[in-house]
Amino acid sequence: MFLTILHHYLLWHYSQAYLQFFNVWKNLLWFIVHFFSIPQLMRSWLAPWKRITEERTKAWDLEDLFGSIVINIISRIIGAIMRTAVIIIGTISLVCTFAGGLLVYLIWTIAPALIVFMIILGVAYIV
Repeated sequence: MFLTILHHYLLWHYSQAYLQFFNVWKNLLWFIVHFFSIPQLMRSWLAPWKRITEERTKAWDLEDLFGSIVINIISRIIGAIMRTAVIIIGTISLVCTFAGGLLVYLIWTIAPALIVFMIILGVAYIV
């Protein structure tokens, strides 16, 4: 009876559980990419911040021309800085989730052997 349970557990542990964990890991990576909108932010990296732009109102006024140029450049610089910060935070989150998934895969792989080793070590300390 115990060997049957052990066999079924090990079969699940090293087959179905790997696939289920991979699907969860893949969903977490997908979520992080879409939560931080990394592809969209990279496409619109130099776009004005919150679409704040200055339109020219006077045709031949140099002050109006340079004012709109300065406001539009500042808006684009602020947009690039904010988008860069979010892209960096999203990328760090993505890398940490990827590394954490690899670590969990490693722990999951050696967990049954580690449990058996700890039981044997505990019994050895008792005796």
